[in-house]
Amino acid sequence: MPQQHDVVDLLTADHREVQELFEGYRTSADPGERRLLMEQITVEIVRHSVAEEQYLYPTVRKALPNGDEVAEQEMEELSEAERILGDLERLDTADRRFDALVRELYDVVSMHIRGEEDVIFPELRERLTPEERMALGLRVGEAKSATPTEPYPGGTQGRGTQGRGTQGGGTQGRGTRNNPSSHSGGVGDGVSNERPLAERVREWLSG
Repeated sequence: MPQQHDVVDLLTADHREVQELFEGYRTSADPGERRLLMEQITVEIVRHSVAEEQYLYPTVRKALPNGDEVAEQEMEELSEAERILGDLERLDTADRRFDALVRELYDVVSMHIRGEEDVIFPELRERLTPEERMALGLRVGEAKSATPTEPYPGGTQGRGTQGRGTQGGGTQGRGTRNNPSSHSGGVGDGVSNERPLAERVREWLSG
């Protein structure tokens, strides 16, 4: 059971974690570590997206005067991020297109973060009571921490740094210890031979 947090605080913490993963990618020169960092970014973005689609954006549609428009814009950005993640998974990290796509992904994610932190979150603080934000945070946290009995298709459990997680329950055991190609039967530095990881994680969370 995830701890209860104000939904704004919970999702802001998500944003900071993803930004830290991007910074780790930027400062790493190791292809295997870079691939694994992109896997971690994928899992975090999809968890964040699924939780927001289920709980945050229905609330945004009702609570904000232009809620439908705002929600649609943010959901489009998250869909674009998942599309880019699928393209990245089909490339070797040594491919000259890889870094360009990572920069494109970072720009899309940064736009999403600004939209939520500059527009949505201040509105939610004004229009929802603290109790309503806490209740919404609990539902978002539960969605993010959904843990089926099996790992996502092709996934591995207990990956990386033990005990690290987001508020409200993040991916268990993230880090860079395991073979980056082990998750998908990939080749080279971990290029997947399966459906994109984002699709598999989304399906896993929905199962």
